[in-house]
Amino acid sequence: MDAPSYLPPPPPVCFRRRGRRAIPRLILEQELSRDVAEAAAELLQVLCCGEESAIFAFERLSRHPGLHEAATLCAARIAQEEAYHDELLGGLRRILPAPRPDPALLHSLKGFYRTLDTPDAFVHLTQIWALDSGVCLVLSALRGSGRPVGKNSTLDAIFARIQRDEAGHVRDSGRMARELGPDRAAADLRVLTREKLADLVLLRADALETLHVDPDALRRALLRVPLRVLS
Repeated sequence: MDAPSYLPPPPPVCFRRRGRRAIPRLILEQELSRDVAEAAAELLQVLCCGEESAIFAFERLSRHPGLHEAATLCAARIAQEEAYHDELLGGLRRILPAPRPDPALLHSLKGFYRTLDTPDAFVHLTQIWALDSGVCLVLSALRGSGRPVGKNSTLDAIFARIQRDEAGHVRDSGRMARELGPDRAAADLRVLTREKLADLVLLRADALETLHVDPDALRRALLRVPLRVLS
């Protein structure tokens, strides 16, 4: 059995960081039509920018003086998982068509994720909960039965892995936020963060439609934010 081969990481979509590891050399198990491959590449920009931002966010949280040791260790583990997601998505970027240049999209993505950076760990974790739970909804929609992503075993496996990990991050970030601020109100912040995420995802509404996802239905799902975080 041949040893797995790796490639240098592709250029970052939004945020540069030191020490980015090589990415796995991926092969599509089933070929994609040109329009589906291009749509996946377009949407991948939004997902990649979020993963790049998440690595920095959890690395900073792992050093936050307001978190207890178990929480900082949890944040460090999540940062490693986000880095692995970045590697997987980087591997996909190598085999999908290059997306069309769109400086306005990248400006919006960078601006949004920079606004999330705050020294208030409760606020940051609440925003992360809203984002990661929203990403789970996006990935679930993309992987829906009969849809192009769900029918491609390579894409589905990668998105399934990311979705499973992100569901765990939702639980962890919610728990850490409750420990930091059991009496602090967070519903409005969660709603605002989800609204901004929905706006960003819908910038690629045409790609969603190509991937058989109804943009309006996805937006409605993203805006249905639980008033209480129980998990």
